[in-house]
Amino acid sequence: MESSRIEIVKYPKVKHIKMFVNKIKFVENHLHNDFEILLTLSGKGILEINNATYMYAPGDTIFINSGDVHSLSSNLDDNKPDSGGATSLFIQISNHFLREYFPQIHSSVFKSGNLRSYLNAEDYAHVCKLFTDAAIAYFSETNYFQLDVVASISKALAYIYRHLDYKVINEVQKERFNRKKSRMERIISYIDANFDSQIRLEDIASKENLSVTHLSHIFSSSFGMTFQEFVNIKRMEQCIRLMANKEKTLLEISYESGFSDSKYMNKMFLKRFGCTPKEYRKKYGTYYDGPTLETGKFELIYNDQDSLKAIEEYIGK
Repeated sequence: MESSRIEIVKYPKVKHIKMFVNKIKFVENHLHNDFEILLTLSGKGILEINNATYMYAPGDTIFINSGDVHSLSSNLDDNKPDSGGATSLFIQISNHFLREYFPQIHSSVFKSGNLRSYLNAEDYAHVCKLFTDAAIAYFSETNYFQLDVVASISKALAYIYRHLDYKVINEVQKERFNRKKSRMERIISYIDANFDSQIRLEDIASKENLSVTHLSHIFSSSFGMTFQEFVNIKRMEQCIRLMANKEKTLLEISYESGFSDSKYMNKMFLKRFGCTPKEYRKKYGTYYDGPTLETGKFELIYNDQDSLKAIEEYIGK
């Protein structure tokens, strides 16, 4: 799996819309310019968006605003069979989608959240059906499927605009928003490149021409954690990746991930996952056993056929 990243979304089938079904154990902090909808088909997970945490389960649909930093993980404390990862339909929508007809979409800033919190039961069910209808058309590629996808997504967006909190920003505000997003991209990239060695808040503050106090505030407001907590999570992510290599000892993994010693690594795992690295490796060290996956991957993106099957199984429940 790639490191925490700025994701560039491509649209292989329908202009400005991408869909995929993904079974996730862990996807680290990333951001992209598209709006993203997550509709959970099976399993349970944790979604962290900026400084908010959402638990999601089958039937939950979460809207993620463009530019919001987010990460996803399984609920590792749950010992039920479905705790090995949550399978979800992801829909990514460019803020250029139908811009000729609805120019506000390019300058809309939403408050991310679970659609259940904003829609009544009837409207929520209808929106979810619009998403699954769009997904069936997208993955099956029947005649004129592009029209069906665009029609369903457009109707769903109309519900989202009517019921979610959002604002339309002007060009000056848009430029300020883009500058903030670019700064977050640079900060994430710098941490990704340096977390396995000594890394200091002061170094990043100097690069960004910010005071340490201001940068510390940016971390707490954007990630809901301190700079050091963010770096430690990066190091734990690297630990988890390296655990798939059975030749490596936990001591080697600790040093290669940037931890000063294995005791500190143990402390961080207990705090984050409720278990030691040894216990984590025994239970989760190899995620998927399927021959089509590389050892150490923490997500499985389905092909179109399996995606369609997952959607149909979800609808049939």
